[in-house]
Amino acid sequence: MSARRFVVRAISETGTIAIQNIEAPTRADAMRRAMQSGMAVIELREEAPITPGRRPITRDHAILVLKQLSVMVGAGVRLLDALETLASSVAGTVAAERLNAVILALRRGDRFGDALEHALPIYPAYVYGLVRAGESSGKLARVLAEAAQQLSFEQRVERDILNALTYPLFLVVSGAGSVAFLLYAVVPRFATMLESSRASPGGISRLVIDAGVAFHANAPAIVLSLVGIVFALLLWSRTRAAGAVLRQIAHATPGLRTLLAARQSTTWTRVAALSLDAGVGLLDAVALAAGALPEGAHHRAVLAAAPGLRAGTDIDAAFRASGAISEIDASLLRAGQRSGALGEMFHAIANRQEEALRDALKRLTLIVEPVAIATVALLVGGIVLALASALAGVYEAIG
Repeated sequence: MSARRFVVRAISETGTIAIQNIEAPTRADAMRRAMQSGMAVIELREEAPITPGRRPITRDHAILVLKQLSVMVGAGVRLLDALETLASSVAGTVAAERLNAVILALRRGDRFGDALEHALPIYPAYVYGLVRAGESSGKLARVLAEAAQQLSFEQRVERDILNALTYPLFLVVSGAGSVAFLLYAVVPRFATMLESSRASPGGISRLVIDAGVAFHANAPAIVLSLVGIVFALLLWSRTRAAGAVLRQIAHATPGLRTLLAARQSTTWTRVAALSLDAGVGLLDAVALAAGALPEGAHHRAVLAAAPGLRAGTDIDAAFRASGAISEIDASLLRAGQRSGALGEMFHAIANRQEEALRDALKRLTLIVEPVAIATVALLVGGIVLALASALAGVYEAIG
């Protein structure tokens, strides 16, 4: 039986509402998997299957929906009219079906935030919280624009990281191809020449020659095995377990660890600022900010501040005690709490962390590219040096 996709809304152990996508063959299996995570399930519903031949909603389309809605609502267009205009502009697509589902829910009397979450479960959880807050405070157009801006920022950061790693990856792949060519086409010829000359190289030369002969004799099996391993790793990387392992590796890698920490600090402080601007209470803003982070130390640190805030602890002391912010950032929050400008201070922290993120990305690029070049140079140079050493041994034997 093929897996079906279900959307689960549940209350976590910290009291926050979380949204998960679960693939399971039956509704009962999906409920069982949701309950195994230790959360109290509020709602479980199945997503409508996507009609073959039509592309699903991409992240760019999801962001564009929020931007277009913010523009039209800000211009005074009724929300229903704005949604109908968007749906008609993408008629016949999955996006149109989802938007029409939102329209139907609004006509039934549902709130926009609830309708958006049910029909378009493609956004992070904090987006729906912001939309509900903006709907209640009359700042819906502003909230939609800021949510779209935050999603664009997160997408841009991911693209910048991928762009920074593209050239080093190209170097590594091209270097691996060069090494494979040398081992397959060049080294075996040297091996034949050495056998005819009765020379017996040792050390690294012997290692390289034996590796080349073995690769030439088993090239199809080796290549197919490598392709299979890569394919299996790609499939594994899409699982939740793989995501947790990869996050642990990334957070333990020098350079990348600093980059990810700066990105997560930027994300949660910006979401907290947007939530406070939209009229969300401090505790709810903290919950939304934590929901914008993946599972990990940073996520736990932000949530760990909530008990102290409920007990009346100053916001700077609560976040500093949980390890979510530095001493400098804590001083900004202390000043913001005293002056009533807490949202502005969260924005200031987010701006500072964003600058740190850019600096970390530049440093990562400056480090990764030379390392990739040096690695390829060492591999190719080592093979050439080994062959040259073996060739010198032949000349000495002849002489």
